[in-house]
Amino acid sequence: MTLIMSVTSKCFAGGIGCGIAGFLTNPADVIKVRNQQFTDAKYHSFRTTSTTIFKEEGIRGFYKGAAASVLRECTYSSLRMGLYEPIKSQYAMFFHDDGNSPIVKWFSAFTSGAIGSAIFNPIDVVKVRFQSQLPNAPPPYSSLFNAFHTIYTEKGLQGLYIGTSATVTRAAFLTSAQLGSYDVIKNNIFVQMFGFDKEANTTHFSASIIASVITTTAANPADVVKTRVMNDPHATIGGPSKHLMHIWKINGVSGFMKGWTASYLRIGPHTVISLVLIEKVRQIIGMSSY
Repeated sequence: MTLIMSVTSKCFAGGIGCGIAGFLTNPADVIKVRNQQFTDAKYHSFRTTSTTIFKEEGIRGFYKGAAASVLRECTYSSLRMGLYEPIKSQYAMFFHDDGNSPIVKWFSAFTSGAIGSAIFNPIDVVKVRFQSQLPNAPPPYSSLFNAFHTIYTEKGLQGLYIGTSATVTRAAFLTSAQLGSYDVIKNNIFVQMFGFDKEANTTHFSASIIASVITTTAANPADVVKTRVMNDPHATIGGPSKHLMHIWKINGVSGFMKGWTASYLRIGPHTVISLVLIEKVRQIIGMSSY
């Protein structure tokens, strides 16, 4: 298999797994975005936010931004999952490592996450705008295409890439904690230390469960900042650093963990579903697991 075909196959597996996971966990993503963006009482916690959405918008409210969410997973996540191993191979050569070092794995995943999010930031902007729509407010855009066209017409490329630094930071830490930790937990601990079967579904499931907790905690601070920045198109507060300081001043450390429960209820199942599905797709198309 040529390098291009190999990378394409890995990206394909990543897109399938993450696309399905993104659709299934969109309700928790909507709750998380509302929870992080708005400070009034009805969006104060996971329970109050979910209750408010259900009462005011019904089931459909939980699937706002679902199309953009799936598109994002099939592009950004496809790339970050597919580029992980090629990048790991390059880092292993550079550091004269066999590719088994946890540091190499975390750094490789950090890099692949940053690259994927930097390229596909416009989709993330549109997704957050749709998910932040309140029940009595008109839809921000009539369609995905209209969203991209409107933002580009009004703000140019700068509008589509608003919050890129926050998005890249979040995606880099998330992918490092998610895919890098999964690789370390599965191969360095479960397989090498305890003799688990590398290709077994139970191994994939167990490693992904642990990785999901690490992922949510590592990504949440940047996720809060990213949500605030993307919903501040006129830079009322400022860029990521200004939002970071604003959150710190108003809420302290707890402000950066705002929405953790909602984040976990999305990232947790998303991590488990996507990684287990990706491993299964890789097996089906004749590739070894991570």
